[in-house]
Amino acid sequence: MVWGCISHDCKLDLVTIRGNLTGDQYMRHVLEPVVVTHFDNHPLATRPVYMDDNARPHRSRAVVDYLQNNAVTTLPWPAMSPDLNPLEHIWDILGRRIQALQPPVQTLCELEAALHREWLQVTREQIRRLTGGMRRRVDAVIRARGGFTRY
Repeated sequence: MVWGCISHDCKLDLVTIRGNLTGDQYMRHVLEPVVVTHFDNHPLATRPVYMDDNARPHRSRAVVDYLQNNAVTTLPWPAMSPDLNPLEHIWDILGRRIQALQPPVQTLCELEAALHREWLQVTREQIRRLTGGMRRRVDAVIRARGGFTRY
């Protein structure tokens, strides 16, 4: 499992977890050490709003309680909605870069190392280009009444 977080102005550390992700692992390896720590030290006057992809571990009762207890506001997101998260495009970029590596990665350890290396190479400009298009993407989904868009 690979977890990453971007905003218009920053990119948090990439987190990799071996095996299937549980709500407990999500809290211990992602939320507590990365998200809440970043939000507690965020330079904005208000805390950022956290957006995830509605995966089952993200919606466990323990995770929801943890986020509330740590004053992390989450973006309400319907379960069966188009995925507008710009991070999906970052995953595509990383996937293409990993596939193009020569020699190709052969083991999970090599894959993990390559993902972390490539994550560091994602530029602020690439992220801003993706986050800057959010209004256009949301407008397209609204016009399509939640149906298919080119995004």
